[in-house]
Amino acid sequence: MKNGFIQSWPLIFLPVAVVLFFFFWLQFSSFEELYIQQTETELLGRARLLAYAARPLIEAGRMDEVQKLCRDEGGAVKSRITVIDANGKVLADSEEEPAQMDNHAMRPEILGALEAFRNGRAGAPIVRFSSTQGQRLIYCAYPVRIGNALYIFRSAFSIHQIDRMLSRVRMDIIFAVLLTALVAGGLSYIIFRTVSRPVLALCRASAKIAAGELDTRLPIPERGAIRELAESVSCMTEELKARINDISREKSERDAIFAALAEGVIVLDMEEQVIDINTAARRMFHLKDNPLGSPITGVVRNLEISEFIRKLREEKKPLESEFTVRLPEGTLQLRLRGSLVTWAGAQSGILLVIYDLTQLRRLENFRRDFVANVSHEIKTPLTVIRGAVETLRDGAIEEPESAARFMQIIELHSERLTSLVEDILSLSRLECHAVGEGYNFTVVGAALPVSTAMELAQPKAEAAGIKLTCTVESDPKIEADVQLLEQAVFNLIDNAIKHSGENREIQVRVREENDEAVIDVIDHGCGIPAEHLPRLFERFYRVDKARSRKAGGTGLGLAIVKHIMQLHRGRAEVSSRVGEGSTFSLRLPVVHS
Repeated sequence: MKNGFIQSWPLIFLPVAVVLFFFFWLQFSSFEELYIQQTETELLGRARLLAYAARPLIEAGRMDEVQKLCRDEGGAVKSRITVIDANGKVLADSEEEPAQMDNHAMRPEILGALEAFRNGRAGAPIVRFSSTQGQRLIYCAYPVRIGNALYIFRSAFSIHQIDRMLSRVRMDIIFAVLLTALVAGGLSYIIFRTVSRPVLALCRASAKIAAGELDTRLPIPERGAIRELAESVSCMTEELKARINDISREKSERDAIFAALAEGVIVLDMEEQVIDINTAARRMFHLKDNPLGSPITGVVRNLEISEFIRKLREEKKPLESEFTVRLPEGTLQLRLRGSLVTWAGAQSGILLVIYDLTQLRRLENFRRDFVANVSHEIKTPLTVIRGAVETLRDGAIEEPESAARFMQIIELHSERLTSLVEDILSLSRLECHAVGEGYNFTVVGAALPVSTAMELAQPKAEAAGIKLTCTVESDPKIEADVQLLEQAVFNLIDNAIKHSGENREIQVRVREENDEAVIDVIDHGCGIPAEHLPRLFERFYRVDKARSRKAGGTGLGLAIVKHIMQLHRGRAEVSSRVGEGSTFSLRLPVVHS
């Protein structure tokens, strides 16, 4: 074994070194990207500060002072700074005279900055080769409107310095990988030499014990971790001999295991009377009395189980079946496995093992419905986006009006997909956390989250021509995560806005009732038919699917509300009358000081 290890040691060392090298190399690549991103952020910050400082000078028309400001700032931060107007004319530069410089209108960073300005973004960082500098530079152009004109503040930084620094880091990484691999290999070899001899002796002794020579004494080293292992194996050997001499305990152990099984187990004699049953089976069929000695037909009144036992006795081979059992306490989905057993010679019996699949099937149906709903919700906007993209590709992009309309469609459905994903993630986080875990629960007045939610919903209500009012009849104290409760109230208000129609009023009321804080959101919309109310808080459940999708909902808002209330040990309720409107209520326990 020793020589084998020496021969295979290079084969162990080489993969370790290669794995460490690629790991650190990937870390280096990530570090390089991070450093470039940080440099771009710093350049954007410099451009913003320069725009702030140059604004009064440009407004006053003092371009010579703008030129001086560029030179001073460029020298201080070791970056090139340029001020360009919207037509590409250079107005100031930290390294050259503006009058001698070419028009910059077609420079990629300038075009990117103008595009970013039209899209409402801050700037346009870009890395490219500068023909005037003869090296790669990071450019960041920041557009600013001053007066009636648009100016672009561009800052640039040589990537050559970054490359030099990253080259040094690369060499340090290679050296660290080699040193680490060598040290690890050396330590591994030393450890192997230290433990190999006692381990071999222990293996030989253990082989004798495994062959039945229980009186074999184990060699115990004087020190080291192997000593503890040898002592443990020795104790195990003595325990094994004691267990062999004490085999009578087998029955009690079997009974304990039988009672602890999660599956239901019923043992019948050949007259189909119960001779043994475990706790799981009694709990499964809600048996209060001990059924030992009773016929199985009196314990479980189900024709399918009786037919299964009859078929098992006829075919005399293990069988398995799945069926539904209806009990007064509810319906069970069971899988039954049965076989004939023989003990004490000719005496035989029937063994039934019962698996309760009720919860599993319920979860499978829930998962199937959830996946189908998510797939349907995602497929619709993706189909629209794909259609818009194909239309643009077929030539509509050359028509400004058509292109703008299709881009608006793409943006609208992209936002819808984003909202759907965010709601799914929110719902997942709520379902994965227990009460209070990962949240900040504090004692606050119930009106606090309501007021914040109304402020958030006010712009959307005004855009829809809806009046929001709030009435605080009392302000009971509750223990809540304010942000989560704000989200629940906002979801209810947002849902009311979508289904109220124009020129309507939505009332939010805070009150206390029966030692509960109650938050009511009352709308005067079309109302909800009574048959839909029990399922209203289910995921993706929609009363009017076409209208809900047109309103832009994801179908998860009310489900999120329900889970938020469960985290707060409260509940969500709804009452509605068709044609008169709906009232959604959040009920939370009041905290008494």
